[in-house]
Amino acid sequence: MPAAPKPVDLRALAVRLAVAAGAELLARQRSLSIDAAGVETKSSASDPVSDADRASEKLIVDGLTEARPGDGLLGEEGAASASSTGLTWVIDPLDGTVNYLYGRLDWCVSIAVEDAHGAVAGVVHQPRTGTTWSAARDAGAHRDDVRLGPLRQAELQSALVSTGFSYLPERRAQQAEVLRDLLPAVRDIRRGGSAALDLCSVADGTADAYYEHVIQPWDVAAGALIAREAGATVVRGPGTAFPQGILAAAPAVAVPLRELLTRRSV
Repeated sequence: MPAAPKPVDLRALAVRLAVAAGAELLARQRSLSIDAAGVETKSSASDPVSDADRASEKLIVDGLTEARPGDGLLGEEGAASASSTGLTWVIDPLDGTVNYLYGRLDWCVSIAVEDAHGAVAGVVHQPRTGTTWSAARDAGAHRDDVRLGPLRQAELQSALVSTGFSYLPERRAQQAEVLRDLLPAVRDIRRGGSAALDLCSVADGTADAYYEHVIQPWDVAAGALIAREAGATVVRGPGTAFPQGILAAAPAVAVPLRELLTRRSV
């Protein structure tokens, strides 16, 4: 049997494809807007998907299929195939589509590869700034060439906390109730619009914590590994106070933040 690929080599492949997909998205962004032809909706009227999302996923899938035949695929825009190698690539070809269509900066490409034990390597690339966050299991996390960590050991009252909101109006109303308790207890709240970038902000110390009530695997597969390898506490599911959620935070913030969120879990 061939030797198992090294996590750092899988990371290098993910970086190459994320940067290529980012270039494709940048070229398309100049001619797209929230009202453009080719923009549709998914879970609600506020949840768009564009031809650019699909083109980015195709570029990544084609590159992975050529480089790693036999690996599984799981993509937000429909890529799905079983693995014969024990590795599966989890792809968000455009995280932050609303930001992208409004011409904002905070959108990215997220690619991770997982085995039976979780993420092996992950990359989040922000094309508008050219910044790339990456990690390989047990090899640390980096922003471009700078190794990340250790994280600032903030107390909850001085923590800057990122979050995201549902596309469903009734769930947004419930999430607003959670914020009523949280906002007076922390330094401030940020809502960027990209779960992958929010996780990277915890990894590089531009936020102290991030939580979200409901999240999909492609939104967080890469970013969660990057945050964890930078030294963050990362928990998924019931451990977050939300059955389908995620919480990532500097260790000193994680426990008190989870306790506060549990009081008003939705």
